[in-house]
Amino acid sequence: MYWRSFLKAKLPQISVFCLILVIYIINFILWDLPLIAFFNCSLLALLVFIIYLLFSYSRWKNAQIKLTDLQKENEDLKQSLDDQSRITQDFTDVIRVWSHQMKVPLSAIDLMAQTQVDENELKNQVFLLENYLKIFLEYQRITNLSTDFKFEKFSVSELSKKIIKKYSHFFIQKGLTIRFEIQNDWFVSTDKRWFELALEQFINNAVKYTKTGGVTIVIEPGRIEIHDTGIGILAEDLPRLFEHGFTGFNGRIQQKSTGLGLYLARLILEKLDFSAQIQSEIDSGTQVSIVKNQ
Repeated sequence: MYWRSFLKAKLPQISVFCLILVIYIINFILWDLPLIAFFNCSLLALLVFIIYLLFSYSRWKNAQIKLTDLQKENEDLKQSLDDQSRITQDFTDVIRVWSHQMKVPLSAIDLMAQTQVDENELKNQVFLLENYLKIFLEYQRITNLSTDFKFEKFSVSELSKKIIKKYSHFFIQKGLTIRFEIQNDWFVSTDKRWFELALEQFINNAVKYTKTGGVTIVIEPGRIEIHDTGIGILAEDLPRLFEHGFTGFNGRIQQKSTGLGLYLARLILEKLDFSAQIQSEIDSGTQVSIVKNQ
């Protein structure tokens, strides 16, 4: 490969040598010089030219190798800059969405401070503030995470009940039911803290968008499903649910979604080698399935 490219690059010099050789032959013929002198001179000139080509090829090849390495480094640097630019843009978008959403509970608390404090509503708004802040801080960690995983074996049903207990006041306040269907528990080996955070985002959405009825959690080895009887999700919104800042039509109507929770859940599940699928119908509810990738 290098020889072919080299010969193409040296084609002008080779052409000049051939032209000189033709002139040289013509001179020998015109002056009727001895053929032995012609062959000796031709071989000497050819040898010198071959040595020149070999020396030139060695230098040219080294230069090409260095050029290829520089091009590779340049491509890697460009890719790194593009990745960094994308991360910076994503972070800017997340900051914009998060800061806007933080205004909602803060405004509600400020309004209560000026009028009459509703203890239940104040508790809800403080809970939302803590949740939004936690999502943002964990988003920062997960996007800069390298080896911060601590794998252990735990019960998914026990973890689910722990999260449900955290949201118990919402279930009581809204009059929602909670039902567990567990034939055989799922014992999974992964990072418990991060898996809990991802699972909480789906349970949080189930409670948030369910006004009547309740939430059912189905657990079997290798799978957990969260069913709710909430407002549902438009079919055209389903493919974009895991994009940061995307809330969907019903999320915008409710004015309660940051668009970060599901995005954070997707990042976590991908790093832990899990996947989530969502099925939903308007006014019928939503079903989320979390499974371990094969």
